Amino acid sequence: MDIPKFEELLKQIKMNFWLMGIPFDNPKIQIRYYVLLLPLSLMLIEEIAFFGSRMSSENFLELTQLAPCICIGVLSVLKILALTAKRQKIYELTQNLECLHKIILNDTRKTELVRKNLVLIKFITKYFFVLNAVLIFVYNFSSPVIIAYNYIVSNEVQFVLPYAVLLPFKTDSWIPWLIVYVYSIFCGFTCVLYYATVDVLYCVMTSLVCNNFSLISFKLQKVNRNTAHLLKEVVKEQQYVLKLAEDLENIFTAPNLFNVLIGSVEICALGFNLMIGDLTQIPGCILFLSSVLLQILIMSVFGENLISESSRIAEAAFLCKWYEMDQKSKKTILTIMIRSHKPKKLTAYKFSVISYGSFSKIISTSWSYFTILRTMYTPPGTKFQDDL
Repeated sequence: MDIPKFEELLKQIKMNFWLMGIPFDNPKIQIRYYVLLLPLSLMLIEEIAFFGSRMSSENFLELTQLAPCICIGVLSVLKILALTAKRQKIYELTQNLECLHKIILNDTRKTELVRKNLVLIKFITKYFFVLNAVLIFVYNFSSPVIIAYNYIVSNEVQFVLPYAVLLPFKTDSWIPWLIVYVYSIFCGFTCVLYYATVDVLYCVMTSLVCNNFSLISFKLQKVNRNTAHLLKEVVKEQQYVLKLAEDLENIFTAPNLFNVLIGSVEICALGFNLMIGDLTQIPGCILFLSSVLLQILIMSVFGENLISESSRIAEAAFLCKWYEMDQKSKKTILTIMIRSHKPKKLTAYKFSVISYGSFSKIISTSWSYFTILRTMYTPPGTKFQDDL
């Protein structure tokens, strides 16, 4: 498979940023930004208002059914606001990574080393958007199908909306229902546009930084007495990529925090509905839960890769033929090893490191929330039985 160029990896992301009103080639926020953000924010307010209006112990199960949609909406808005504040740093980091990527493509040996990662990130970039688009398409357009089914079964029109919202007017006739329905699916697609774009950008940038760490490790491992003069160049490259990793952390530390905090609530609520809810809700819960788990897993995998590749430089320095070099070269290698002793990490505002461990922690936290919900939902006098 051909190695993707930088433009291919960023093509869809740049297109989405332009559509969202924060184009890469213009630091000013466009009117489109507010056209998309304000309706979605209003939809969230209406959903939260409906959630508050149903707040009671009798509606406990219904509230947990509403929670995932509210969470994903809040998560999308928070993540896009965080990236909007960092847009200039995103553009600068993108330009730096593009220069490094062009250097890689001009060297056949380097290209072969990172081929697998580049093909993988191209695959994710292509199909992650498609997957989320299909899921939201099915979710949004299920309402007309439900209305048609209910009409066939009961010969009555029941006006169903894809999202539960509190409105100042009724939607029990076709015109107001159609207006709110179109507004709802617009907000649904906007929500997916936001969080899918942020997640893919995270994957692309993290993968490109990891590639450069990997190339430094390979170059360093091949150094010997005759090529010791290259160590100075390796030090500069390492320092430069470390700075890029710091910029990456600065950009995504807030979105990562939102993913960790809200992701646990989403998984808990969806798992609760999957276990306690009606059978008719199982397909939707499974799709929604699969999407949330996939998103958190991808975030954790790329965070773990950054830790692994940045720490591998120290191992490469130890494996090179440093024992054949002069004293100055040995000190340079020691400096490289010291810098790599503390690997670069992506964090959730320093509260949690994004890695396989964080994925396990999110699942564990979700399970703790789930057991609390099960305990609260168990009718009085009924002994709680743990499914495990």
